[in-house]
Amino acid sequence: MSRENLTDTLIKLSGVLGFFTALVSFVLQISGWLHDPETLHMVSGVAFAVYFGCTLWFAFKAQHVSLRWRWISLAVLYAATIFYFTWVGTWLVAPAAKPIVVDDMTGISVWSIAKHTGALLTIHRVTDPENETHAIQLDYTLAKGSWVAMYREISSAALAGTRAVGFSFKGSGAPNTLEFKLFRKPDQHGKSAIFGVLWNSVTNTDDWRYVEVPYSLFVCWLGTGCKPGEVIRPEDVWKIDIAISNRDHDTPGQGTLLVGPIVGIP
Repeated sequence: MSRENLTDTLIKLSGVLGFFTALVSFVLQISGWLHDPETLHMVSGVAFAVYFGCTLWFAFKAQHVSLRWRWISLAVLYAATIFYFTWVGTWLVAPAAKPIVVDDMTGISVWSIAKHTGALLTIHRVTDPENETHAIQLDYTLAKGSWVAMYREISSAALAGTRAVGFSFKGSGAPNTLEFKLFRKPDQHGKSAIFGVLWNSVTNTDDWRYVEVPYSLFVCWLGTGCKPGEVIRPEDVWKIDIAISNRDHDTPGQGTLLVGPIVGIP
């Protein structure tokens, strides 16, 4: 075999090999290349570049190749390029990250309750048929200026990597203030700084309401160990607290509040 024929043969083999390597890397997107998308993207890019270069060489430079096969190679390259870059475009449209469930509200044993002198509170688990979700129901009675709360500890990793906390609620009865608080891990003196957000007179609703609160909106409760303007880090949260309080413009009396699953938003 002459040197020219050998070169042409190697080029053809390289083109075929490059094409099938690119095809295989595309197929492996479904199952994952070693479960590592970055590796998949890199290998497929290299394979496509090799295939692209070899096909152009085959179509325009290779000797002893009929015109028909040159046009076929370019047509296949054209189709492969469309498919490849369509796939590349999907990398830029990443699926929305799923919320991380902190508490699915299927049990109350992990929750403790606290209440102001004279206030009343009982909690129990319910399943709301309206939105087919589990919830914890708080039945409360508030006097003027009083409050009730339920709280629980969470693992240090429960909210790590999230940017916000979300939950749904539905209530009836006397409209009072809903509070959601995050407690920072205790310091060396055992003091746990509190960061909170509140919604005035919202506990009487017509239907379910969903709230999503970025950590930047949680305000330091002065005197608990944090500074004004300080932002709590999600990985430092060790306890969450849901409270109902009677504040200015609220109405003392009896009410019921349902709180749905609490999630961390990536």
